[in-house]
Amino acid sequence: MSFLLTVKKVKPHLVVSARYSVLISMLKAWDNCRVRGNNPEEPDIVASLVLNGTKILENEWRKVFESFKIRIAITGIYCHQTPKVSFGGMVGKSCELGDLLWCHVHSDKDGNVVRNAILYQAKKSSEQPYRIRKKELDQLFLYSTWPEFTYVTSGTLNGQKRHVKPSAPRRGAQYLLIDDRPPERPESGILGIPGTYPIGSCISSNPIIDHSDLGLELVHSLEFLSGDPFDDKKIATIENGWSRVVWDILECSGKKAFRRAKSGYDNQPRASGATPSEMDGCFYTTSPSRSSLLHDLADFSFSNNINIPPNRREGQWFDEGGGGVSVLLLETYELGE
Repeated sequence: MSFLLTVKKVKPHLVVSARYSVLISMLKAWDNCRVRGNNPEEPDIVASLVLNGTKILENEWRKVFESFKIRIAITGIYCHQTPKVSFGGMVGKSCELGDLLWCHVHSDKDGNVVRNAILYQAKKSSEQPYRIRKKELDQLFLYSTWPEFTYVTSGTLNGQKRHVKPSAPRRGAQYLLIDDRPPERPESGILGIPGTYPIGSCISSNPIIDHSDLGLELVHSLEFLSGDPFDDKKIATIENGWSRVVWDILECSGKKAFRRAKSGYDNQPRASGATPSEMDGCFYTTSPSRSSLLHDLADFSFSNNINIPPNRREGQWFDEGGGGVSVLLLETYELGE
């Protein structure tokens, strides 16, 4: 049975599990922030998705797929500072590339590989629809038209240009619309009232409107009903478009995570009560030895003789002026007969 047919067969369970992972991530973000006397902001929600949601997805989806001889590996990397880009006609000087990259890579038993990704920008509001503010229009223009852009305040990417084509609004660049109402509020999307979601997935427009909850959208990406495919790294380097942008993110974010690995914090994210800046570079991975893409990134990172963090509180160290996009990476592998 092909992977697409397998996903179709088990889709109801995949959707329930994905929605549950989003719900728990939201609740944990609220709990962690209230410990600090705050309400969660976008970085808190993204951090919780990366460091809490991944564990639920791996546990539930692994049980579903293993009966079909499909192995999975899930990696979550949290990055506090995101790369920024600039382009002609901007209102401001630069805008963020994105807050979260969802990425799926599937290898069949014959060695054929397909890849798909969604780049998200997070917005926190209970407004439905949500109208983009003037100061946020640059981000909307980027995701809606994809002009040629240049990386700025992005570490080693500074000065490099990318041009994503086609430039029309695409399923690979979306908004996360996060319900900001407290969990105890009766109308909160966390409570599962029909027509509401804890986190909605939205195509770039103004105003932006939820077309799907995040959990369902992640499953849709497995079916290629959402997201944009991307090429392997060799081809991506030549084309300098969407595929190159995805690899830019994976490499920058991977370097942060592997710096953490060298100092002994590879699978122990200290999320409880911590601020997003203290979790920069934290990551969770289920099976690094079985993750071909993760292994490639490790080789890439270690080959650059990266130094371990200074001998002080681990959470206070991160790449100032570099940044990376937080990543949720799912890899699936068909096993031979």
